[in-house]
Amino acid sequence: MRKPLIIILSLALTFQTCFSQTVKVQVYPEILKQKIESIGGNYCQANYTDHAWDAIGETTLKDFKPSHVRVALPLEFRRIDYSAYKGSKIVEQPTVISLLESMKRMKTEFGVSNFTVSVWRVADELVSNPEKESQRRIKPDKYDELIDQIEAFLLTAKNKYGVEVDYFSFNESDGGYQVIFSPEETIAFFKKAGERFTKAGLKTRFLWADTAQPMGTVEFATMIAADSTIWKYLGPLCFHSWWAEKMPDSEFERIAGFAKAWEKPVWCDELGFDAMAWKIKGMNESWDYAFRFAKISYRIFKYAEVEVSMYWTWQNNYEIISPDLKTKYPSYYVTRHYTDFLNSGTQIIHSISSDPEILSICGINSDGKNVIQIINLKNKNVSIEINGITGKLSKSVTTTEKDNWKENSIKLSSNNGKVQVELPTQSLNTLVF
Repeated sequence: MRKPLIIILSLALTFQTCFSQTVKVQVYPEILKQKIESIGGNYCQANYTDHAWDAIGETTLKDFKPSHVRVALPLEFRRIDYSAYKGSKIVEQPTVISLLESMKRMKTEFGVSNFTVSVWRVADELVSNPEKESQRRIKPDKYDELIDQIEAFLLTAKNKYGVEVDYFSFNESDGGYQVIFSPEETIAFFKKAGERFTKAGLKTRFLWADTAQPMGTVEFATMIAADSTIWKYLGPLCFHSWWAEKMPDSEFERIAGFAKAWEKPVWCDELGFDAMAWKIKGMNESWDYAFRFAKISYRIFKYAEVEVSMYWTWQNNYEIISPDLKTKYPSYYVTRHYTDFLNSGTQIIHSISSDPEILSICGINSDGKNVIQIINLKNKNVSIEINGITGKLSKSVTTTEKDNWKENSIKLSSNNGKVQVELPTQSLNTLVF
């Protein structure tokens, strides 16, 4: 008597496996999230080479037209005596001049309107532990001497090159790569530098936190904000997305909630997933790199509600184009999904998926068109029912391991008044209605 029941259950399971249920994506246009201000990039070659400009950077400026960029200000030159670049002499260094000239070109030729300047290293003479490569701690009695260099750069950029710097930060100072600041030291430095910047007629403020990863961002920012006298100097709540692939979405949501409580926008000024990728030869040229980048991008926009993101990097460092400019890597095309379709002025609206392996984010772009991006993490094609979006599909783009940029291959079908699409295995898809 039991055998028929076993057969029936077996057939039911087989049927379910062969004919999986359609995934449902529900869009809620009435629930507004953040509005995207800019999808920009890092142009930090002055930190690694003698020249701030390179061919890949010029290409990404042309192709992506970022309004917001982040550049690196070198404040240490190991082959030169410190006395040669101390104080205002910093702007006489060829690499710094190259940076200033690059920033001017970015503004005048490519329309960049917002500049963030970050510092990685400072001279040995300013730190208490010069023998260390990381977690270098600046002596409190050297703060003014360091500010002399920064202020000289900012004033030269403004008065000689016509570029006003919007924000300043010490890169990942919570973790100490390469300079470390405690919250108390951060407060002391911000207070002193903020007063001097204001007195000098500079509009430059500080990125709030600029942490190495999402985990710990809220705690570090909270401790910095303990002194209300520096609030006027604080800019956007900012973090880097490294080491976050296995973090729960709730860590990103905490950042969004904290920023809302303080009425601050959220920035991710180093957008990437593996800070050690440079150790793996050719990794950034692979589809795996591109697809993982798509997933971390989705999460920072979806859950942290980032308004300004900056890709690491849009130059010859974790590059998305070959140095000879002949090959655009898969991550270049993944990036285009965001720069082309979810850029400045896009109002993100709420959406949910019935399947955790189908990731969806939706927005209304500056032209008033509905844009939905769906990442299919499954190792098979999937049928998706989209509810909450009306209108005709005007454009679609799909990126897969086999095809970097396939336009208008997605076809809509209607089933009982419901819109359905078939999406290929492991793919990033953008649909514009």
